[in-house]
Amino acid sequence: MKTLLVEDDEFLLKSLSFFLRSKGYTVTGFDNGLDAMQYLENHENEIDIVITDLNLPFAGGQQVIRSLRTSRGQKLPLIVLTSSGVESTELEVFDLGADEFISKPFSPAVLLKRMEKLVVKQS
Repeated sequence: MKTLLVEDDEFLLKSLSFFLRSKGYTVTGFDNGLDAMQYLENHENEIDIVITDLNLPFAGGQQVIRSLRTSRGQKLPLIVLTSSGVESTELEVFDLGADEFISKPFSPAVLLKRMEKLVVKQS
């Protein structure tokens, strides 16, 4: 499964990428929303699922979600990871089109199960 991972925390980006690759996933990672959106413009048909943080430099996670949902990404599974546990933030990202909302810290194994569930649901 081809995964786009957008996370500005370098340690989390690397460790989560390593974990997903160890489970057989292909991971393309970016540390900011702008680079991720530019990548999606040219490669969205190559991605199976997007995982994004909300608090990103240059373009926030909300912008990434909006950009994705106005393109072919209408049906692309999208998981939001964030340190914000505020209910209004969670409701906002669901209104923007997120499929899942996971608060940090989180279990990579639980993230993996949610990813698998979303991709099967999309098929």
